[in-house]
Amino acid sequence: MTANPAMVASDPRGLYEERLISARAAAGRIASGSEVYVPVGQQPNAILRALLAREDLRDVTITCLPVADLGYFAPEVMARVTLNVLYAGLVTRAPVANGAADFTPFMIYGHHKAREKERPDARRMDVTLIRVSPPNAQGYVCLGNSVWDVKQAIRLSASTIATVSARVPRTYGDSWLHVSEIDWFVEDPEDEAPARPLPPTDPWDEPIARHVATLVQDGDTIQIGTGSTTGNLVRLGAFEERRDLGYFSELTVPGTVDLVRRGIITSRFMSIHPGRFVAATAGNGPEDLAFIDGNPFFEFRAVDYVLDPRVIAANDDYVAINNALAVDLTGQIAASTIGPAVYSGTGGHFSFAMGAFLARRGRYVTVLPATARNGAVSRIVPRFDAGQIVTVPRELADTVVTEYGIAHLLNRSVRDRAEALIAIAHPDFRGELRQRAREYFWGEGA
Repeated sequence: MTANPAMVASDPRGLYEERLISARAAAGRIASGSEVYVPVGQQPNAILRALLAREDLRDVTITCLPVADLGYFAPEVMARVTLNVLYAGLVTRAPVANGAADFTPFMIYGHHKAREKERPDARRMDVTLIRVSPPNAQGYVCLGNSVWDVKQAIRLSASTIATVSARVPRTYGDSWLHVSEIDWFVEDPEDEAPARPLPPTDPWDEPIARHVATLVQDGDTIQIGTGSTTGNLVRLGAFEERRDLGYFSELTVPGTVDLVRRGIITSRFMSIHPGRFVAATAGNGPEDLAFIDGNPFFEFRAVDYVLDPRVIAANDDYVAINNALAVDLTGQIAASTIGPAVYSGTGGHFSFAMGAFLARRGRYVTVLPATARNGAVSRIVPRFDAGQIVTVPRELADTVVTEYGIAHLLNRSVRDRAEALIAIAHPDFRGELRQRAREYFWGEGA
C-alpha cells in the first residue's frame, strides 16, 4: 500500500486511523494460497485466531515459532492451514515429529538470504504479521522488547498487518517503525504478553552454574542461550561474584535483567556499544518489561546484526554459553535434534560459537547434564548414531561443562578430547566410554 506523502508528513494519526480495521477484516485480506510469516518473538494472536477461524481459506502456510497452540492442530484447521515451525518447543515438538507440522532449519542469522538475493526458488512472503505499540504523536510505533527480523521481513513482504497493544514497552535501538510502513492495524485491548514460566531446577544445575562461574571474569561480555540448564545459570549464582559484565546476546534467561538492576551488568568495558545492553529480545516477565520500558541502557537490534559472527567477534573477552543435548568424544555438539528427531532448533547457537571463536580472548562454553532419561543414558557418547544432526562441528568445540567438571577441548587432539570428556561424564558410563575411546583413537581391540 502506498501512503500519500503529504498525509504522512501532516497527519500520521489520520493515516493510522484510515488503516485501522478489525481482526476479522484483517484476516479477510489474506488470500488462499498465501505464505504468511510471523517473525520470531511476535505474537499477533488476534489476527492469527481470526485467520484460523476462516473456513473458506485453502492452502495457507504460516511460518512462525508458536509459543501457544491457537488451534493450529484441529483437524478442520489442518485441512486448510499448514504450520511451518522455525524452532520446536513444547507446543510443536510432537506435531513436527508426527507430520502435523512442517519444519524449517533455522539459524536466525541469514534467515531471509534467499529472498534478499531474489532467488527464484525463495519462499514467498505474502503477508507478515507483527505486534506493535500504539503510535506516538509523530506517527511511530514501537516493536518493544522483541525486534528480531521484523524490519527485514516487512521490507521483503508484500504486505504487513500489525496487532496494536498498549502492553508493548517503548524501547531504544532499532525498534521503531512509521505507520506508513504498515498496511493495516488491528487494535487488541485483550492482548497479553506470553507467559514464560520459570524452568524447574534440576540437581545438576547448581554444580554446572558453579563451574561456569569460574569461566567468566570481571569485564567479560557474555551471551546466554535459551534452554533448561542455561535457563537457571543466573538464578543459581553463576555471575554473582562478577563485576562490570557486558551483555551482547540474542535473548535473556530468567534473572538476566536483574543483573542490570544490581549493577553486575554495566557493559562498562564492552568493545562495541559500551554502556549498553544489546539484544534482539529481552525480558522474562512483567517486572523486567517495566524496567526495560523507556530505559536507554537497553538497546534492541535486529538479528542479522546481533547474530552476525563478525559483529559478535568485535567484542573482546566474549563468553558464549549455550545448551547442548549431547557431545561425542571428538567434540561434535548436538543441540537441536535427538538423532534425526527435531527437539528444538539451531537458533543462534552456531552464530555465537563462531563469533566467540573469532573474538580476541573469546570462549565458547557448552553446558549439559551428564545423563538423560533419569540417568539411563549418557549425553557424552562415543560416536553419534546415524541421522544425528550436528549443530556445531568439532573444529569449533571449546569448553564443555557438566555437573562433574569442565573439559577444555580447543586445539586438543581427539585422544586428549576423549580423555577430557570422559572425566566429566557420569561415573557409571566412564568405563564403557574409555573402552570405546581405546578402540577408536588408539586402535586397541578393533
